[in-house]
Amino acid sequence: MRTKPYCNAPWIGLSYESSVGCKPCCEYIRGESGSAFRGRYTDYIKSDYLKDFKKMMYEDDMSEGCKICIDNERNNDDSTRLQMLRHKVNYKSNDNKLVKFDFRPGNKCNLMCRMCHSEASSMREEEEIKFNNAKPVFRVEDMSDAYDIDLSKCEELMILGGEPSIDLEVRKWIDHIKDFNTHVIITTNGTNASDKWFESLKKLKSRLSIWLSIDATGDINDFQRKGSDWKQLKSNIIKYKKEFGNKISIQLTASAINFTTLDVWWNEFMKLDIPTYYHAVIYPKEYSLKAIPDKYKDAQIQWLEDWISKESKNDRQKTEAKGAIELLKTNRYDKKYNESFKREVKKMDGWRNENINDLDYRFEEILNAN
Repeated sequence: MRTKPYCNAPWIGLSYESSVGCKPCCEYIRGESGSAFRGRYTDYIKSDYLKDFKKMMYEDDMSEGCKICIDNERNNDDSTRLQMLRHKVNYKSNDNKLVKFDFRPGNKCNLMCRMCHSEASSMREEEEIKFNNAKPVFRVEDMSDAYDIDLSKCEELMILGGEPSIDLEVRKWIDHIKDFNTHVIITTNGTNASDKWFESLKKLKSRLSIWLSIDATGDINDFQRKGSDWKQLKSNIIKYKKEFGNKISIQLTASAINFTTLDVWWNEFMKLDIPTYYHAVIYPKEYSLKAIPDKYKDAQIQWLEDWISKESKNDRQKTEAKGAIELLKTNRYDKKYNESFKREVKKMDGWRNENINDLDYRFEEILNAN
């Protein structure tokens, strides 16, 4: 047993999601659907779930639920856990103020990303119900208690979706928090760049960061993020950049699809000239980088190393390319993941009347590999 908690999230962190419930941290995942208290925040703070979670922080092995932070720290990156540990906490009190709050008021979304899930996309939910006989996702019917949460000490408030730009509940929430002195991060797939949406974002003034979820360019992006149209999306990205400047960055999900074909889209992507951060797929594991045979990853590593020496324009681009290389190096081939990838691609291609082999010749080789 530990003498001090592994993480301070159960005392000063909160993830409140309409299709999940409550848990101390959005990155805590046990199993495909995570592990959360299925109910309102008002009940969560009095629950045995939270009491047991605090006790669990004293256990020796946290590898099952805290994999994202563990992987970040293994790569010498900062993590949510390390950020939480920088704050003083009264472990005997239930009155510690929230420092980090992740809020997902709904799963309403206009895309069906291959690596997404029903809890985060209404369109993926509809697809699973139609083709997989799945049940509708759990929903917290009344999240109005979120407006009563004490945010006086909150340093970071993240708004997630679904797609926040098309969810009117997000507009109401922005009106609620616009005068709080907290850093607000909003994730968006970039498909909506309307004047009304931008007006809402501007209410948050200098405390705003916008994370654009973009995974590639052209057909690769449109395949991985079904419903997206790269030509329109590129125009929207330029508009975001013009309106919000250094408040925007790109959060790229590295998967077995876009990192197999990295040499196809990388140059156009770099020309966007926007800071980019990578996150390797963990769930669903079917799209993990570990599904790609090493010879394809090694080819991309070599391509990126050549690009760094011959075509990179500045130190940031070099750093971003090196970050992609690190992901490819640290997620080596695992046959179990490859088999899962093959089954998932076959299933999804059938549902959507698509063929991943039409996207790039390498997928036919990968899918036929023993």
